[in-house]
Amino acid sequence: MTIDSLHTTRQAIRTRAPLRRAGRAVAGLLTAVVVASGAMLAAPGTASAATVTEIKLAQTDLNGLDYDAGTVDGIAGPQTENATGAFQSDQCLTVDGVIGPETLGGLDKVVKEVQTAAGITADGTYADTTTEAVKSYQSGHGLAASGIADAATMQAMGVERVVPSCHATDELRQKIVSVAAGEIGTRADGSNCVPGKPYSICADWCAAFATWVWRTAGEGIPFMTYVPNVYDWAVDHGRWYGTSRLGEALPGDLIIFGTATNRYHIGVVESVSGSTVHVISGNTRNPSNSSQVGVYNKSYTLSSSTFYGLVRP
Repeated sequence: MTIDSLHTTRQAIRTRAPLRRAGRAVAGLLTAVVVASGAMLAAPGTASAATVTEIKLAQTDLNGLDYDAGTVDGIAGPQTENATGAFQSDQCLTVDGVIGPETLGGLDKVVKEVQTAAGITADGTYADTTTEAVKSYQSGHGLAASGIADAATMQAMGVERVVPSCHATDELRQKIVSVAAGEIGTRADGSNCVPGKPYSICADWCAAFATWVWRTAGEGIPFMTYVPNVYDWAVDHGRWYGTSRLGEALPGDLIIFGTATNRYHIGVVESVSGSTVHVISGNTRNPSNSSQVGVYNKSYTLSSSTFYGLVRP
């Protein structure tokens, strides 16, 4: 649907809270079953299991590194799984959302690097001592003193938050933006079809356009016509950067408009300037002529009041 129009009843009914799928929700519940010995039972198909103590350690470290694993309770539920997947993706680990030896080792390594930069003993556990040390570091470097090693703090510390070897190169990002920009001015007809275009589905087509742009630029993503499906794909593949990470938006990212219960529009990040993001999207109204619907670039405040999150190439 267009970003500028009222949401249709169909969209409101189809768009629900981001519980990935019934099967995944059940798997999350199964994963959370704890036996008396303190070991967590793995869900069917899960590569490995971790003890309650290991899950709590991972949750503590993930929260300290600004991945928002939720309550430190030793239960590997959906929020912890999503946070784990995001960390795995950033660190070029196997992205499965499972807390296992590889992920625990990766967390230990990154937390120790943060602790070393903050001037304390590096033990790999983001406990209260680490939080206070990071607060002191942040205060001394003109950063918000939250005690959480977010992207800005890690950059100042010289700690690599996103390992570049398995992530989008600048060349790929530039190609994504170039492909999207090449379609600016393309218009839909009165039936919301885009004649001659591979993303023409004669219905709401912003997701079809965005995923076509990525595929054309060389990024692997399925053909999708429904924004919540793009969200599901991103979460399942460790590509989802939620609301708290909007400030990390980069050219070539896909950006989803809306909220957890109404993910209604998607576009390609063209550029970011301070708190302003420039987005190229299909199925949107011409800023110079509201009667025309097509591919246009628009500027927005990069805020959770407008956007739900990012999909990273």
